[in-house]
Amino acid sequence: MRKFSLLIVILCSWIGFTFAHQPRLVFDRPEGQVIDVQNPEVSQAFYGILSGQEDIYQIVSNTGFLLYISLVVPKMSGNRTDFTVDLMEWNMAVYTRLDGTRFDWTDFFEPFAGDMYLQWPSIEKTVGSGTYIIRVSNVHNQGKYSLAIGKIESFPINETIHTYKVLPELKMTFFEKPWYTVVRNVVWWGMVGILLIVVGIVWLMIILVRRIKK
Repeated sequence: MRKFSLLIVILCSWIGFTFAHQPRLVFDRPEGQVIDVQNPEVSQAFYGILSGQEDIYQIVSNTGFLLYISLVVPKMSGNRTDFTVDLMEWNMAVYTRLDGTRFDWTDFFEPFAGDMYLQWPSIEKTVGSGTYIIRVSNVHNQGKYSLAIGKIESFPINETIHTYKVLPELKMTFFEKPWYTVVRNVVWWGMVGILLIVVGIVWLMIILVRRIKK
C-alpha cells in the first residue's frame, strides 16, 4: 500500500513539474496590496492584471540568492507590451530597469498549458540579503502580464494540486478562453492518464484480493 501511495505521489509530481512554474494568481487580490514573494529562487509565475495601479512585489531574504526575473504577456487582441519592470532595494533606489518599449517582443508557446505569449529579455543576478522591491507598471497601468521569479523548478504534491485548482480560473479570467479549453493541454491529459493508471491499479488489486480469498 505504501508503494502504491508513493507511485501516485511521483506521478502527480511529475505532471506538475511539466508546468515549469508554480502558478500564482494575483489579479484577484485587494487592489494596492503588496505581493510577498516566498522562496524567490523557486520558479513561480505571478499572473497579474493592472487596472489603474502598479503592482508591487516584495522579497525579504536573510541570505544571498540568485534573483531571476522575466515577464511575458498573453498574446491576445488589445493586450499591451509597454510594461516596465523596476528592481529596487529597500530604499527605493532604482538600480535595474526593463523597459518593454525598447525590446522586440517574440512569440512564445507554452505547450503544457497550451497558451501563447509574447516574451522579452530577463534579469538574472546574484544579490545579497535584504529587501527587494519589484514594480510592474506602464502608462495608465493597464493590461495583463505574467511575472516569473526564480529558476529552480520544484513541484511537490501540494503545488501540483494547486495548479489543477487554479487552471480553470487562469484560462477563463486571464486568457478569456471558454471553460472547456482547460482540457486542451498536456497538464490536463497528464492528470487523466494518472487517473486511468490509478483505476487500473485499484482494479488489479481488487482482482488479486478476490483470488486470495478464494
